[in-house]
Amino acid sequence: MLKVDCFYLQIYKHWGSSVVGCKMNSTYNEAIDEDLFSLENKEKILKVINSKNVEDLLQYSITKKRAQTLESHRADSGPYKSLEELLQVKGMNNKCLYKFYKSIIYGKKRSESKKITRGLFLTPKTTGDEHKDVNTVLGIYIGPDMISWLLLNRDCEVLKWSYKSFSQEKDKLKLNLHSLLQMTLPIAAQLPKADRYIMQETNKVGRKFYQANVRECVINAIILSYLTTLNCRFDNSAEFAMNNIFIFRQRTLQKIYGLMVDHEIISTQYVVQKFLQESDKVTKGVEEHLPSVLIRTELRKMYNAQSPIYQEQISWSLLIALAFMELIVHQRTDMIVRNAK
Repeated sequence: MLKVDCFYLQIYKHWGSSVVGCKMNSTYNEAIDEDLFSLENKEKILKVINSKNVEDLLQYSITKKRAQTLESHRADSGPYKSLEELLQVKGMNNKCLYKFYKSIIYGKKRSESKKITRGLFLTPKTTGDEHKDVNTVLGIYIGPDMISWLLLNRDCEVLKWSYKSFSQEKDKLKLNLHSLLQMTLPIAAQLPKADRYIMQETNKVGRKFYQANVRECVINAIILSYLTTLNCRFDNSAEFAMNNIFIFRQRTLQKIYGLMVDHEIISTQYVVQKFLQESDKVTKGVEEHLPSVLIRTELRKMYNAQSPIYQEQISWSLLIALAFMELIVHQRTDMIVRNAK
């Protein structure tokens, strides 16, 4: 791109042909990368645009509205044969398309990947940079019948996956704080140490489930307090909690894993079974957005031996740990928040 008195000469319209048009543009100041439009790259761009649906396209630098427009135009007129055809689509322009093409070839800019993780946690904002040295993550789930936990290493290998049921005691506990302490502290003592501890926000439920909701909040607080005091001195407790304990917002994980249909939450079993398919191998996920995880045979057997109700609760500790490791530590930009199909 040639700079002329603070204006820029912009290549436009016929990137894919031998005809090149030019116009003066005072606002668009990103230099055109001529290597981006090699024959091989143009074919790659067209393949992505012609084969991906709207949700898949959103992993690149394009708005949802424009992605829907591209898919709708493709459905009506057939696959795009050249890049210049995209400029004929309503709402498309040189600037947005160039940014879109660039993200297909080179991936999104790092700053854009932060948008995916923005607002995921109740705890302070995170960019991922402060987690580059994280080696282990512990996902903890408080369910109606149990506490489950899963220790995951940086290579997404499950090191420990266990649970403790309190179904027999829960009817006796009600809102007795002392009884909750007696029940919860021995379980908290079994939790393995990790670099980061991850939980999810307690569901906001109606008056009918008020007592169960309060009990779950108290158990959460006991576990978090125990982990904080175990891992640091008292005077560093606030700093430790801020940097090492993260709480996913309500329903965020359901959206990440596609477990929301309209406004209803579906079972985790469909997703977890994808991770359990292959024996002692890293699962690649049948769906493109699913992460990979290594689960040893004995841990799979433990999961499969449980009742469906217990499987549902045990599953969440896996999904919690894996989402944090992939989204925050590895900064995966393709694990976008999406709805179930």
